[in-house]
Amino acid sequence: MATPSRGATGLIVVALLMVVGFTAWSGRAGWEASGWWSAVLFGVPLTCAAGTLLAERVIRGRLAPVVVGVLAWVSLGWSLLTGLGIGLGFLLPALLLVVAALVSAVDRATGTRAPLPG
Repeated sequence: MATPSRGATGLIVVALLMVVGFTAWSGRAGWEASGWWSAVLFGVPLTCAAGTLLAERVIRGRLAPVVVGVLAWVSLGWSLLTGLGIGLGFLLPALLLVVAALVSAVDRATGTRAPLPG
């Protein structure tokens, strides 16, 4: 059984911290501008980032990179959909999630857990 990828987990944690930080930094402005809809605005990327971390850590087979990839693309689509407003702040974390999906797939296919030396 494939084990979770350390590289992908690290990228996902960084993306999650970026989303949480951006939400904390711009949450008040989002709340004042859109009220309860700000929960949807910030909730989608937060859910995608937390879901990717959960999928990477819990799912042991080759399904994990697929789930991580789907959630990464949902997050990327959401950041582009809301990009004219505040959504560009979610673009870099979404791209990190896409890279994490690729790293997870490669690590699980080759059986490695750490980055290759060199």
